Amino acid sequence: MNSTEKELIKYFEKKDNIREEVLKISREIIRDCAMNIRYVQKLKKESISFEVIDKLKKLEELIKTYPDFGKYINTPQQEYVEFQVFYSIVFNNEYLEYSQFELDIKPENYILGLCDTIGELRRMVLESIKMDNIHESERYYNFMEKIYDNIIKFDYYHLIDGLRKKQDISRSILEKTHGDLINFIENLKLREELKKYRG
Repeated sequence: MNSTEKELIKYFEKKDNIREEVLKISREIIRDCAMNIRYVQKLKKESISFEVIDKLKKLEELIKTYPDFGKYINTPQQEYVEFQVFYSIVFNNEYLEYSQFELDIKPENYILGLCDTIGELRRMVLESIKMDNIHESERYYNFMEKIYDNIIKFDYYHLIDGLRKKQDISRSILEKTHGDLINFIENLKLREELKKYRG
């Protein structure tokens, strides 16, 4: 084996090791975001960990070494956007705009992460309905509408992979949730009327 071959083997061994590290951190970020989203759903603010931010920064640094690994950051960033936007709505009553993220999130991943947030907000609407909380159910639904109105402004399907599908899913979720909300409000009114007669 000549010196050139040795150098090539050394190069690819190093690249393979970094790829394994990138994949490991990516999986950890996705898992951590999923856990954090679960804690937001259950309103367990004290259980939420923001270590995911440091992991994303580390992932970005590793990918700078080999830019062709850039595709591995897409799903982790989308999961992070979904978690962070969801967290902000639930606990701060605020919808995070792209410019408010402290990390350098790819615009494509921000839009796709937003789409996924609509599904999480539906869960909060249904939970609020279950608790007969009309204020909270309407609050979450209003954010669903706001997000949907934002994401449908983008029709760059040749630039953002999977956008059309996520927009279609978001629209379906929004329409279904609107029906659930209307039924809940009508049911609430009916129960109030029945109370008058019973009283």
